[in-house]
Amino acid sequence: MKNIILITFLFFVCGCGYTSIYKNLGNQDFQIIITEIEGDRDMNSYIKNQIDLYSNKNSINKFNVTLITEYNKEELAKNTSGSVTDYKLSAKSIFTVYFNEKSKKVIFNESINIKNQTNNFEQDSYEKNIKINFASSLREKMISEILSLK
Repeated sequence: MKNIILITFLFFVCGCGYTSIYKNLGNQDFQIIITEIEGDRDMNSYIKNQIDLYSNKNSINKFNVTLITEYNKEELAKNTSGSVTDYKLSAKSIFTVYFNEKSKKVIFNESINIKNQTNNFEQDSYEKNIKINFASSLREKMISEILSLK
């Protein structure tokens, strides 16, 4: 009985036509040129590196982009001794995309609540991974917006 349910489930999942939105982003024919960067240096560096992976340097479709980022870490909760137990990490990016005398300004926000860890090295490493994940998410959203201009 379990095998029949599993086979039926796999049949419907495989046959539904599902494809990832970002599946063919690496095959796109465009180049993203970041002309101006302001804000959090780490976030900007991560976003720029992520964008460089998807840019085709030989493309004739060139998008000029200005990037402004903000990264905040705010305290959410403290314990009875006054030590911080929870933080909220948030990133805001403002992309202005210029293409064929058109421009579009887009604002994206990402946030997550995390627990404070006792080991500072682990906490810093975790926050760095979150920043990288924010950059990846913001890059995917920006590329989707660029493809809508094309």
